[in-house]
Amino acid sequence: MPLIKDKYGAKGVRQRPKYVTRKENRAAMEQAPTGLNEQQKREIEKNTYRSDVSNRNEVSQRAVATTPSVTGASPVQSTSGVNSVIVSTGNTAQNLCFLSQGSTLNNILIQNTSSASSRFVSIHWSSGSQDNISFTVTSGIITATAGGSSTCLFAGNIPPLTGLDLSHIVSTLFNKVNKEITLYIAASGASIHATHSITNE
Repeated sequence: MPLIKDKYGAKGVRQRPKYVTRKENRAAMEQAPTGLNEQQKREIEKNTYRSDVSNRNEVSQRAVATTPSVTGASPVQSTSGVNSVIVSTGNTAQNLCFLSQGSTLNNILIQNTSSASSRFVSIHWSSGSQDNISFTVTSGIITATAGGSSTCLFAGNIPPLTGLDLSHIVSTLFNKVNKEITLYIAASGASIHATHSITNE
């Protein structure tokens, strides 16, 4: 019968234990956090908001200087450069432009694009509070102002397919104005295009 060598004892090594004891794996034992941090919450809220159909058309808006709305008109931005207003409704006063203090109104060019009819056109200017201002317009001419005061700058009849240049008037009167001024336009019918040029200081 062959001899069985004790390889552990022969090498002078302590006998190997029958069972190997391992340390606990603490990484496996620790529970994963169940809550959400603030960044994750904000991301979920943002995605939920965007996925809502009623919110898809919303956009952020910058604050801009505007004139108060008048019946049938959209607010006009106080911007340097060339801008325009189209009179789409007859006998209704609309915002033409807004001049901040120090601005210069270089020109107003009025064009009657109708090929069939003349148009009566009137332009008024006003300063001070415009919150409650309203106008009475008869046959394209502003005949009365309520909730404020206004002054007629121009009133006249423009033939079909004819333009009128008011630069010789406005460039002198509204040169580096010393207060805020709002201009309004009215016409006896649609098809009036008014282009104006403003320089802001």
